[in-house]
Amino acid sequence: MAKLYRDMTQEELEQEMKRLQDEGHQALAEARYEELDVLERKYYLALSYTLDRDLLTVGETYTIIDSNDRFEVTRMDGVMAWGYRNGVRLEEAYPMAMLLDPKSERPSQ
Repeated sequence: MAKLYRDMTQEELEQEMKRLQDEGHQALAEARYEELDVLERKYYLALSYTLDRDLLTVGETYTIIDSNDRFEVTRMDGVMAWGYRNGVRLEEAYPMAMLLDPKSERPSQ
């Protein structure tokens, strides 16, 4: 059974992210877009485990990476930020690495 991201060392996470990037490039080259979406989400999840959880603040609004969507964080559960996208009161979750700082529009790293 594969090791969980939460149980990986920093080095193992970096190796996993590199593997996901390589697989993503191959999926893109072969026009396997659904697989690419899954690989990207896994990459951001792994990246989230390398970040400091204090980078996100409950109550703040962030921009979701690769979109103009705004995301209000209402709670954190591990590396997942839960909240509302574009003010719609349907709770969603995103890995914290997918959220951009509201002031600088850079990843919250």
